[in-house]
Amino acid sequence: MKLVTFQSFDALKSLINNGELICDEKYVNLEKSGSAYKWVSEKMNELIPNKDNTAYPVWCWVKCFNGICPPKHKGEKVQGFDVKITFNKPEKDVFITDFRRYSFLLNYIYIPDSLKEKQQFFDKLKNLNITLEELNMYVRSDKYKSHREDEEYLKLCEEIRKTFDRCITKDSDILQGCVWNIKLPEVEKIEILPNDGYRYGTLNYIRSNGKRIDWQKDYYKLLK
Repeated sequence: MKLVTFQSFDALKSLINNGELICDEKYVNLEKSGSAYKWVSEKMNELIPNKDNTAYPVWCWVKCFNGICPPKHKGEKVQGFDVKITFNKPEKDVFITDFRRYSFLLNYIYIPDSLKEKQQFFDKLKNLNITLEELNMYVRSDKYKSHREDEEYLKLCEEIRKTFDRCITKDSDILQGCVWNIKLPEVEKIEILPNDGYRYGTLNYIRSNGKRIDWQKDYYKLLK
C-alpha cells in the first residue's frame, strides 16, 4: 500500500540516520490531543503488531479524494511540514480511519450512523442539559482545568466513546493512516517541499471566505 507522510527536517534526519522513523513523543501535545492519541494507541495495539512497544504512531495519508494526500493550495507553508515522504507498507500494518469521523474524537462528540441517531444524540444533550463545550472539557485539559463529574455526564461520555470505533473504516473518500514506524527500505520517494506560496499536506486551513471546513457538518451531510 502506497502512503504519504509530511514531516520535518529533523524527522527526515532521524529516518536516514537510524534507518527508521518513529514518533518522537516530545511532538505529541497530550494536553490538547491526549484522549484521541490514547484511543488510537489502544486500538492500534489491538489490531496492528507493535513488536517494539512504540508509544505513539506516525501519521500518514491513505486516500484524499482522487489522490493519496491533499492537493497543494495557495497559502503559507505548514510549520513542520518540510518534506513529503512516499512509502509503502503492507495494508495489515496500517491503522486506517476516516478523516471526517476522526474530528468527532477531537471534540468528544457522538459519531452517528444516521440522521436519526444524530437527532437522538442532540435531543439527549438538551434533555440532560449538557453542552458541546462541556463535552469538549472532558478531553481538552489545555483549555479547561476541570469538567463535570455527575453520573449522567460521565455516562454520556462513555456512550460517546463507544461510537469512536466507527472511525475505523475504509468507506470514505478521505482516509488517514497510522503506522508504528517507517523503515528506510520502505521509502519510495523523498521530496523537499518548496517555499513557493503553496501549502502542502493539509485540509485544515482557512479558505478564501475566512473559514475552515467544519468536518463534522461535512460528515452529517453524508448521512441519511
